[in-house]
Amino acid sequence: LILFQLDSALNGLTDGIKQKEILSMTTEELYQAQDDVDNLIDELQAAIKKYKGQLSKLGPQLQAEEEQHATYVYQHIKELPANSALPQGLQLKVFENGQDAGEVLVYINRKEVGKGCYNDTGLMMERLLQIVHQRLQCTPGYNPSGLNLTPSRLFNEQGHEIKNPLLLQNEQKVWVSYGEDYRSPQNQVLSLSFDRVIAAKEDGCIAVYKTLLDPNIDLPSGYDRWNAVSGFPDNYHYKNQDCYHKQEKLDSDNHFLQLKEDPQIILHASMTMENRSRRPLHAKKDHQDQMNAAASTTTTWPLSHVWLVIKTGMILSRAMPQFCLAVGNHPIRLKSEDGASLETYKLTLQKSRGKGDSFQQWGFDTEGHIYSKAYPEFVLTYLEELNVKEDVTQTEHRSHQGAWSTADQETDSSSAEEFQQNSLSSGNQNQLLEPQGAQSMPAGPLGESTQLTVALVRKLEEKHPKASAQR
Repeated sequence: LILFQLDSALNGLTDGIKQKEILSMTTEELYQAQDDVDNLIDELQAAIKKYKGQLSKLGPQLQAEEEQHATYVYQHIKELPANSALPQGLQLKVFENGQDAGEVLVYINRKEVGKGCYNDTGLMMERLLQIVHQRLQCTPGYNPSGLNLTPSRLFNEQGHEIKNPLLLQNEQKVWVSYGEDYRSPQNQVLSLSFDRVIAAKEDGCIAVYKTLLDPNIDLPSGYDRWNAVSGFPDNYHYKNQDCYHKQEKLDSDNHFLQLKEDPQIILHASMTMENRSRRPLHAKKDHQDQMNAAASTTTTWPLSHVWLVIKTGMILSRAMPQFCLAVGNHPIRLKSEDGASLETYKLTLQKSRGKGDSFQQWGFDTEGHIYSKAYPEFVLTYLEELNVKEDVTQTEHRSHQGAWSTADQETDSSSAEEFQQNSLSSGNQNQLLEPQGAQSMPAGPLGESTQLTVALVRKLEEKHPKASAQR
């Protein structure tokens, strides 16, 4: 079309020209534009001819690919030797120290980390930490807290410091530190759990056995519908012991819960340690927002995880305020992995006796210890950090319980009354009893070794490597 308009302009025919630029050209400019267009047409024709030749060559290859499918493609891929070692990419799940939420994915090029380091793991570690820092800086809400402004240490799930990047695995979880020591993302929480028990008469003696809670039966909620009793209740109709002799046997002098509406339903309460995730409070919130967030987090805790410290020094269960923490009055022996013996006292659950019982009273010192008023030199200790277990060669002594009168068992203790008056509304009582449901059947009978998790151990020195287990 342009060539036609140029020819028309050279012949003096202006009626068919639509581009004003052509009308303003001189005769020399028109001849020059005509030559340029002719050259472009020649180049286009040459390119078309060339590409048609290339397409004719590709025709047989296209036909072969259509007939051979993937086989045709694979024949052009060279097979790598079996001993070839190509550096693989690395994806790390990075968490803030002490947290198990808010992971940040960091992609690492192993080749870049090791480039120019000459197998110097220290230099590789510095480069890895720099890459992690650069990625974290791009994360919304990034706010480093610690001794440094840049990451200086990495830890694995076991809390061991990572010092060799070559040992990292793909999709491994790591915790970043800014100079501080490792903080576990889990809080160890002392929890109350329940097992249903049955009893039988054996040679004139009471034999009490654990049995499974029926998950299809809803137990009544509300602590006021249960009686806490010391020793097995007298108003119980005993079962045939032949059905239960293989189940775990309990001491009949333990403390139990008996349903007021049905005396045949009796529970045994015990303590376990459970892990609970830490919930971070964002640093940008003001103090009041942090207090509100902490309060809302607390209300989500199961009542079996909550314990109340009252003025008398007793520690009551939030789920069952008839029960409190107590210490046994006879020492037991624990053995460490190296065979050393350790004197301790068992932590037990007992019916609250009220004021004046030092075995049910506790104190708190400025170093973060919780100690028994009966044995002030012994403090609550998380035994898993000490790697100890109960000495099975010793004789189990009866826990401190004392003689209880009928009046004691039929009325609530003063501590439970204090709890009821000051801590609970009627709406909350429906949530109090939350048994753990059907638990795994214990492995052995009475007298077999059981792994304690919490006990009272003599206070360790401040610089002892396991001193944190007592705080």
